[in-house]
Amino acid sequence: MKDRSPRLLKTSLLINAAFSLTSGLACLVFADILSPWTAIPSWILYSLGVGLLLFAADVALTATRTPINPLFAKIIIGADIAWVMASVGVLIFFGSLLTLPGQLLIELVAIAVAVLATVQAVGLRQMRDVAQLTV
Repeated sequence: MKDRSPRLLKTSLLINAAFSLTSGLACLVFADILSPWTAIPSWILYSLGVGLLLFAADVALTATRTPINPLFAKIIIGADIAWVMASVGVLIFFGSLLTLPGQLLIELVAIAVAVLATVQAVGLRQMRDVAQLTV
């Protein structure tokens, strides 16, 4: 079967997996250091860490399939969009409880995730366009 998965989708998913893995490990390993610096309770950082490691594994598994399953890619993009929306909600409703570095960290991660979601969506569209050309 011919590989119909454009490189952009695969590459952006792998970057997403690496970013999620790194973030998850940072939350787990440095939770006790990050907590006072951000005012995010350690238990939330530990929970985020575990969730991010599971998400990273799922994204990596999706990215390494040939062809990439479009439904799984859409679910990952949806999860990224949900992360960005949740980050906005946290900043609106709980931002005053966080330190300035905590607020900035949440904003920077949300921006990175939004960029990844956008690039993944473009890659998914390219994959669909290539599939239509080969049919």
